[in-house]
Parts: sequence; structure tokens; C-alpha cells
Amino acid sequence: MRLLFIICEAGIDARVIDALSRVGVSGHTRFTGATGSGRHGPREGTPVWPGLNSLVLACTPDDLVPDVLEGLERLQAERNGRLALKVFSVPAEEYS
Repeated sequence: MRLLFIICEAGIDARVIDALSRVGVSGHTRFTGATGSGRHGPREGTPVWPGLNSLVLACTPDDLVPDVLEGLERLQAERNGRLALKVFSVPAEEYS
């Protein structure tokens, strides 16, 4: 099992969640209004640094991770790679 941390532009978080659902990832947690800075510059939700991010967490079986990444790569391709979208993955164990 893997825990995916998906950081994306706030305007596409619904599409990220849809991409997860399409490949069989049944649950997620979404944090909205996240601020930060990365390769695409600062996003602070201010007039000087407009824009916000969302963080989507999803646990998925190891074998679904390539399908998730493929779906997210399609989103990137729509914007010629200029979409603020980053995925991190760590091993996960469920205890409850």
C-alpha cells in the first residue's frame, strides 16, 4: 500500500480526485487553501503572490500507482507541463 501526497493548483483538485476515482482509488482527503512555493513560484493567495494549492492524500494499492501517475500525466500534458502538480509516495500501513 502507498500513501500518495498530491500537491496541485487549487483550480484542478476536482480533476485530480476524478483521475483517482477513474482508476479505482476509492477514498481521499483534500486540504484546500494551501500556500507555498516551488518550481512554479510562490502561491500565497495574495495580490502579490496569487493562487492557492490543494493537497490531496490517497492510499492506494501498489499496483494502482502507475495508473494514477498516468492519469495525472495526462492532466500535465493538457497544459504542456506548466501545471503546478507534484506527487510524492511513501509506504503506508493501515491500523484501524
